[in-house]
Amino acid sequence: MPLNSFMDVFTREKRSSVMAAIRHRGNRSTEVAFAGLLRRHRIAGWKRHQRTVTGKPDFYFPSLRVAIFIDGCFWHGCKRCFRAPCQNASFWSVKIARNRQRDRKVARCLRTEGVKVIRVWEHELEKHSRRISRILRELRQAQGSF
Repeated sequence: MPLNSFMDVFTREKRSSVMAAIRHRGNRSTEVAFAGLLRRHRIAGWKRHQRTVTGKPDFYFPSLRVAIFIDGCFWHGCKRCFRAPCQNASFWSVKIARNRQRDRKVARCLRTEGVKVIRVWEHELEKHSRRISRILRELRQAQGSF
């Protein structure tokens, strides 16, 4: 069956309900990669997806009061990597804008609570970037001071 005729089987409403049924599972590959970097550099004391912390950060260091979010380039609208889909462009534009607005709000709330917020783009994990090296070095130094 050709792809076009297969897609015609679904109405917009049906496709929407099918997509809504897909549950969020996190950005596992990028989070696993970052967790591997933390382990490789012997950085301990972090917890994943702390529900008690505003915004449920991907990694949280309670003793350091540092929250790290690993942002997917597509879902958070990375200025370097994001390519807007051609289909349903207005939906995606609103969706990405809402995600970015939520990110800013969460960061603001955490800062008022005295938590340092670090956001890492997905593409920064693909190769061991200077920025990741700096973050790891700062975390290691901060842990040494406790």
